[in-house]
Amino acid sequence: MYILTFKTSRSKYFQEGLEMARKLGGSWDGKTMVLEIPADRLLNAYDRLLPLFEIVGNWSSLKATYKGKKVDPYRFILVMHFLKECAGMRKKEPMHCWLNLEEQGWGCKRISNVMYQLGGNGVYEWNEKYWYNFGRFNDKNEWIIDKERIYQRLNGFAEDKGLTVCPFFRAGYLKESVDRLPDKIVPDEESFRLFYEEEFYKGKKIRVPVNIRHIPESGGKDAQEAGKYDPGAIIPVNHDGIRKQKKEPEGERFWNKFSKN
Repeated sequence: MYILTFKTSRSKYFQEGLEMARKLGGSWDGKTMVLEIPADRLLNAYDRLLPLFEIVGNWSSLKATYKGKKVDPYRFILVMHFLKECAGMRKKEPMHCWLNLEEQGWGCKRISNVMYQLGGNGVYEWNEKYWYNFGRFNDKNEWIIDKERIYQRLNGFAEDKGLTVCPFFRAGYLKESVDRLPDKIVPDEESFRLFYEEEFYKGKKIRVPVNIRHIPESGGKDAQEAGKYDPGAIIPVNHDGIRKQKKEPEGERFWNKFSKN
């Protein structure tokens, strides 16, 4: 449910806006106008609400929520308009929702909070940028992909942005696309590398492996530099994602064991 509200305004167009909202189904209690639009009517809401936004759009009291979460009143409805156009293109082209003819991706081009394709140079700080960043180290020093967390993050984004109102959106397709991802990744310094964070240990700055990053096929200079390491400056992480403070020689053994896999 999308809920639009506004209160009394000093605008000379207040009465006009109030009456327009009432005709759209809104209710006025003398202090607050409340206009509710069910999810199954959102794709067609833009044309109906645009004249109202032209009047109330700049009022400081104008607020909106979708499924109980705050959203931008106008931009959310504008996205619904774009989503309607997108669905119209899907009717003409069955593969319109795919990233390209070869890759389905997440099954919806508008799901963009987690990247499916490995673009860029692989040098970044944000550790949930790509699907492979969601994971943990196991006791064999392999990086295990957390598919359930990926799915929850993607599906939550689709819910919050209203993408689920699209008649072609299927949570099942999204789940299948996540299930097709690899179960694990072993950073080999050719396709993937360890990502470190710096900490102080016994008065010395060390690098702690906490995640992984992809290495572009071009093997750019940035990626090569980022892949360098000092085995003597590494300590292991525990496999629940929380760091262990161990002696430095054990850190060397961690790297030696890892590099043999």
